[in-house]
Amino acid sequence: RKNAFAAKKSKQALAMAGNDRFDGMLMGMLQAHPSDMEFLNSIFGFLQRRTGCFNGPKAEDNFQTLINTLTVQLENYRKAEYKKKQGITDDDEEEERAAKRKREKEEAEKKRKAQEFAKENAERVAARKAAEEKKKEEDEKKKAEEAEGGAKMAEEKKEEEKKEEKKDDGDESDDDDESKGAKPINNGGVTERYSWSQTLQELQVVVSAEQLGLPKGGVKSKMLDIDIKKKTMKVGVKGKEPLISGDLHQAVKLENTLWTIEDSSKVVITLEKVNQMEWWKCVMVGDQEINTRKVEPENSSLSDLDGDTRQTVEKMMYDQRQKQMGLPTSEEQKKQEMLSKFMTQHPEMDFSKCKFN
Repeated sequence: RKNAFAAKKSKQALAMAGNDRFDGMLMGMLQAHPSDMEFLNSIFGFLQRRTGCFNGPKAEDNFQTLINTLTVQLENYRKAEYKKKQGITDDDEEEERAAKRKREKEEAEKKRKAQEFAKENAERVAARKAAEEKKKEEDEKKKAEEAEGGAKMAEEKKEEEKKEEKKDDGDESDDDDESKGAKPINNGGVTERYSWSQTLQELQVVVSAEQLGLPKGGVKSKMLDIDIKKKTMKVGVKGKEPLISGDLHQAVKLENTLWTIEDSSKVVITLEKVNQMEWWKCVMVGDQEINTRKVEPENSSLSDLDGDTRQTVEKMMYDQRQKQMGLPTSEEQKKQEMLSKFMTQHPEMDFSKCKFN
């Protein structure tokens, strides 16, 4: 309350300090006194004798206003002297404000370009739809073979695929979570309930009419019950048990999340990641996971990006390749260099028995 009172009095002091309507009359009075201080004594004496300014109920408030007024005048004097010594003009201050506006404009332009880059990556996902349709046809063919007595053949083929996966993963025998899981398809995977793909910026989840239990070409928006929150997602048909329901692997941005119906035969859900520097190993917690070390980053046109964004993307792609080869990332290399430099600068210390993480 006291701070609010002081602020109010400071505003009053500023208003009083800038009032020049009575300069002529006051100048005449000032010239009738031998000094400035004698003039002020006359003013205060008048207020003391003829008004309640300094002896009435508001005397304490008025005294504070007087102090604030003198403080404002002193600050104005100091600012003027500082600008005079530094050679600062009003034009210099305007140039500084213009430079600030320019910096803000450049930051906005960088953000716009980064958003355009993310949009281009999302458009590339559409090119993978043909591969998804082909995979779907292969799955249907496999089911038909099993129904006709080809279950054994399908099992042998599955075992062969597992052997190939083990062979491919032979060089990734560590226990890191990133090295576990199935080989990615379009940087995503296929489950019984949906298929999905991803870029660093977003995911695309595709649910077919058959998976929803609807006839092909019979998907309508009013039939669907879709609820997407920051960390959860539910997808299904109204009046039935949800096909998908649970926690998302990571958080998503709701403002840029949407779903559409394509050809009345499938639902396409686009989820924008909050953390756009990490690959997802699954969409829903508990579903089949992919091996994120085998994810292939987009070959985007880096030349179209501004310097800061391009540097970030190149660093991310470099670190991804290093992880795939079991080599240190750029951050780990920097720490190793710092440690090596420290050891060189301190030859008197024995590091032979030290264990480094």
